[in-house]
Amino acid sequence: MSLSASPDEVATASILSRHLGAHRKFYIFQGALLAVVGFLALLAPFAATLASTIFFGWLLIVGGAIGIVSAFRARKAPGFWANLLLAVLAAILGLVMIVDPLAGSITLTWLLAVFLLLSGLFNIAVARAVRGYTTRFWLLVASGIIDIVLAMVLILGLPGTAIWAVGLFLGLSFLTSGLALLFAAIEAPKPASSL
Repeated sequence: MSLSASPDEVATASILSRHLGAHRKFYIFQGALLAVVGFLALLAPFAATLASTIFFGWLLIVGGAIGIVSAFRARKAPGFWANLLLAVLAAILGLVMIVDPLAGSITLTWLLAVFLLLSGLFNIAVARAVRGYTTRFWLLVASGIIDIVLAMVLILGLPGTAIWAVGLFLGLSFLTSGLALLFAAIEAPKPASSL
């Protein structure tokens, strides 16, 4: 264990390492899959941007439709008009994203920036937790820093970055997160029963 780790960090690292070790195959598969998806998105960032925009557009349409039905089913409940309005707006936003994916990609760029910022902060927090049992915790730190930098580049480059950046940055995020998870799972101690 690291000499600078607090008792809470040591306990967290122990729990996390046991969990990673006990579910090693799943996390190795998940890390490898994320890395492959990230690599493919890097090869075709414009296609990845369009696919992401259309995917989220359909999610908003389905969510909006379900929200509209739910609002009418509970029309006597407080907040009926607010629930109905939000559901209709979600469905309209989804329709706009599908009809004009390039315009929808600006909205998706903002959502991706928030996702990357949160993902970066999470990866750095996990790196602190696992630094006591792996020397490769720096991969998680690097992944977190990359995610935060990518979020800032997305925000500062709008609207021009919306066309290509979503696919490219999603690819980079998936690739680095996948490799970090893959190596963390590989280095996690095996459960006592399999030793």
